Amino acid sequence: MNSIHSYSQIQEIITIIRSHKKGFITNFYLVEERCDMFINKKLLFFVKMPKCALILRRDRDFYHVYYIATDKMVLAEMLKILTENYPNNIFISDIVGVKSIVNDISSTYALLGFEKYNQLYRMSRTKNLDEPQPLDQKVEFANLEHTGQIQYLLEKYFDPYCEQLPQIEEIQKWIETKNIIVVVEEENVIGFVIFEINGIMSYLRYWFTHPNHRGKKLGSALLKRFFHECRATKRQLFWVIESNENAIVRYKHYGFEQEQLFDQVMIKKIDL
Repeated sequence: MNSIHSYSQIQEIITIIRSHKKGFITNFYLVEERCDMFINKKLLFFVKMPKCALILRRDRDFYHVYYIATDKMVLAEMLKILTENYPNNIFISDIVGVKSIVNDISSTYALLGFEKYNQLYRMSRTKNLDEPQPLDQKVEFANLEHTGQIQYLLEKYFDPYCEQLPQIEEIQKWIETKNIIVVVEEENVIGFVIFEINGIMSYLRYWFTHPNHRGKKLGSALLKRFFHECRATKRQLFWVIESNENAIVRYKHYGFEQEQLFDQVMIKKIDL
């Protein structure tokens, strides 16, 4: 693997592959700001051929794999090189798109020894948020003292392979920009929502209530506060694991509907 030293290096790789004008497939959607953070932490790498490149992001004990290719055939060649040269690593890749595209690309991964790990789909809400939302006074904006607790809860209760857990720097930034709301009891964070707003869109990143405090309507209080903070947006989005039936029922209760956009998470385990 070769280290990536700048975002412009990634742009150059994309430009070269596009220049072949033989098609273009990718699952690389990292924005420049996140790339710069990963580059500064020396977490981004690449392997490439003339018509395909893999961007690799080290994350805990595994690598996220992003592909940039002209077609499936060269992607298969590149994945073969990766898995043969690095058999002692766990690789995770998200295949995003409509069902037909997801199935098509994931079949290429399956031929190279990847297995389906999980699947998520996107839900959205377009209801008018101008109606007043009753707010619970227990819900407040997080402060930087909550950073460690929030990171601990994310690490303990969320799946790093399919839920894209943030770096501590991202948690700190979200706190500073007032994009994390929390419920605190006796100085302990027992629930939170992390969200982002981009123009008329808002993105629910993480919604959590501690298992020991469920049944107290804290999750509802957090979600209503999220709606209030995003009241100027026209559409709210999030990704949900398809097997999380309890959460899906609750999301539908608040007017969210399933979209036809899927994320199939493929895993290549260590060869034994």
